[in-house]
Amino acid sequence: MSYRIPHRLGWVVVPPRGAEPVAAYLMPLPDGDPHALFDTAALIWTLAAEGEPDVATSLAELMEVPVDTIRGDVAAYLDALIDHGYLEEV
Repeated sequence: MSYRIPHRLGWVVVPPRGAEPVAAYLMPLPDGDPHALFDTAALIWTLAAEGEPDVATSLAELMEVPVDTIRGDVAAYLDALIDHGYLEEV
């Protein structure tokens, strides 16, 4: 499955620095509430937003864990991101 960033979503991704994890800051425009994602949540959103067709496999490779242990959780989180308007399915 592929995803994209909704047209009316403002966003910025801050790469990790030192002990600080990667962060993604999202805000529905023009007047939505800001939302911050950190660490694994930010990685999942970023991979999906960049058009990665298999987010779970890519995340598993980055985290060096078996994909079967995270696939269900990643799918559920992607569904939640779509439900909240932070991603769209393509």
